[in-house]
Amino acid sequence: MTCEEYAKGITIAGRTRNVDLALEIFTEAANKRLKTSSTYNALMVAYMFNGFAQKCQLLFRDLKRDAICSPTIVTYNILISTFGRLMLVDHMEATFRQIGDSNLSPNLSTYNNLIAGYVTAWMWDSMETTYRSMEAGDVKPDITTHLLILRGYAHSGNLERMEETYKLVKHHVNQNEIRLVRAMICAYCRSSDKNRVKKIEALLRLIPKNEYWPWLNVLLMRLYAQEDLLDQMEISINEAFEHSTSVTTVRVMRCVSTSYFRLNMVDKLANFVKRAECGGWRVSRSLYHCKMVMYAAQKRLIEMERVLDEMENRNLDRTKKTFWILYKAYSN
Repeated sequence: MTCEEYAKGITIAGRTRNVDLALEIFTEAANKRLKTSSTYNALMVAYMFNGFAQKCQLLFRDLKRDAICSPTIVTYNILISTFGRLMLVDHMEATFRQIGDSNLSPNLSTYNNLIAGYVTAWMWDSMETTYRSMEAGDVKPDITTHLLILRGYAHSGNLERMEETYKLVKHHVNQNEIRLVRAMICAYCRSSDKNRVKKIEALLRLIPKNEYWPWLNVLLMRLYAQEDLLDQMEISINEAFEHSTSVTTVRVMRCVSTSYFRLNMVDKLANFVKRAECGGWRVSRSLYHCKMVMYAAQKRLIEMERVLDEMENRNLDRTKKTFWILYKAYSN
């Protein structure tokens, strides 16, 4: 076997998560004096993909001490990627600086791994600084760079930059990167963009209809509730129940109840609360108070009083606010 064949064997063993076999092949190559930077790199990748960061770093040190082989730019790229995945940013940046000290030049993979590390660590300024240095330097961004930057802008909520970057890779994202589509939807849901619903619905059309993501559905539920889009909100609610998704966030539940309140639809709210109780959703006292206020406003006092029994059945004690609602209802 040649050095290249040993390196390929180590790589395959690593991808199949057989790290012991990868080490065995590496050792055999070393014993036959066929150990090269490529075999070192292959074993480092095997360690990296299988979560053995410390072994990867120790192997790098062995390579630096090796009298025959020496680290290549690929070696440093692997190490940068390893530290980036673990959010060890100081180690990642120190490794990047070592490249210059070793008389090597960073390549495209170097910068992409560096940006990926910053995105993982949510270090947006460093991410953008690296990206701008690529634009101004000899190593220009490629589609992988733009996809990483797009993810970073989406997670950071920088909609202006996100939309600019999306235009550069729109066709590729729409066809191949549905995960990024979901990330952009999430960014719009968290934003105050005036046209966010229109933009989100355009992105939703790119997601296959048979795909269901609980967290995304809950985000959409909250969005439609905030915008008082009753039909869309209830579609999201129904989908959640159909897929046995339990909403456990008080903020989302309050958004839904507040929307029903603004739209003056107490019967729909009552039905929603009943379904939420049966579905194991987070049902708080504020939902029942909202029902009481709405019943009182419509002079439906008997139904308002029944809410007190519902609260008791849920072991929710009456508070000052409960009695204040009752006082206002009876005094009007």
